[in-house]
Amino acid sequence: MLSHKVAAALAVGAGLTTSLLAQSSPEIMNAAFMINGVEKNIDQAVTLDAAQVGAFHKPSPNCGPLCIAPLSAASNVPTVGEREVINFVASVVSVGEGLLVDSRTPQDRAAGFIPASVNVPHNLVQPENPYMDDILQALGARAFEGTLNFSDAMPLVIFDDGPTTNDAPTLIAGLIEAGYPSDKLSYYRGGMLVWTALGLNTEDAKS
Repeated sequence: MLSHKVAAALAVGAGLTTSLLAQSSPEIMNAAFMINGVEKNIDQAVTLDAAQVGAFHKPSPNCGPLCIAPLSAASNVPTVGEREVINFVASVVSVGEGLLVDSRTPQDRAAGFIPASVNVPHNLVQPENPYMDDILQALGARAFEGTLNFSDAMPLVIFDDGPTTNDAPTLIAGLIEAGYPSDKLSYYRGGMLVWTALGLNTEDAKS
């Protein structure tokens, strides 16, 4: 069932162990960490793959003819850059204390994703979804007497394809509406478009 798939996808965070963050120059930052005993890396290429960058320029069909995502996704939700994402993965995600969340659909995610990210599609976090509580509990909420307690909810950094899409702001709005604390959410506005434009590596389902 969907709830089991969501829980299994999010469980990747629990298997993360040690990490190493290094910066060889002011422009290049690298992170190495273990996920379920497999070493993963975030590194920066010297040359740019223009075709890969272009693959993530996907204006949202519901965002108007000129779609430029807002700088801020919601009140009290900070917008972060690439260095903050890398540090979050290396120091928080790597020890199972937070999640880097890809808010795109599985079809969009198939084009590539940031290492160590998990998929929580924005269109699933809606009040009408019967599995909504399962998703929130997979993110750390606790069920108690018919309500959800978010005191143990994990910090999340949420991204999408980038500034020409609004999947991440939609997911953030849905989480906040469901009761998720805004101070446990961050928005990586650059998304896949800026991530790849900076030469940072991605993974796909075959990795």
